[in-house]
Amino acid sequence: MLMNEGALSDQEAGKVIGSSKAYARALLQFERDAAGNPEAQDLTTLYRAAVARTLGPDMALASFACGYSLCMGEIHSGNADGFSHWTRTFGDDSAAPQYAFMSGEFLQGGGQSIGRFVFSTDPAANGITTR
Repeated sequence: MLMNEGALSDQEAGKVIGSSKAYARALLQFERDAAGNPEAQDLTTLYRAAVARTLGPDMALASFACGYSLCMGEIHSGNADGFSHWTRTFGDDSAAPQYAFMSGEFLQGGGQSIGRFVFSTDPAANGITTR
């Protein structure tokens, strides 16, 4: 549902990133996909570890799941620069390549933020489409 013509759809991914309700629905679907697919389970394990090792101080991974070729997650940060720093650090992690990446950050006050992201784990899905 987040792919269009073999690439990450900016419109659909943007909806998921920007809405708590849409994010929760998509995350549930990813978790269902992973439950019945050993490859999706392996992707979830591999990329969850990469996300965790690249988190900075005062950051926590709130949710994360991978489907067949995409992963998504939400990070809570206790400082204003945390999520943007994490996106750069995670993007440089050669052990967990991402081929297309979209994110959004939502300030919560007091310097805290919530960052949501979606990325492709499939080298063939290495673009972002727009409508």
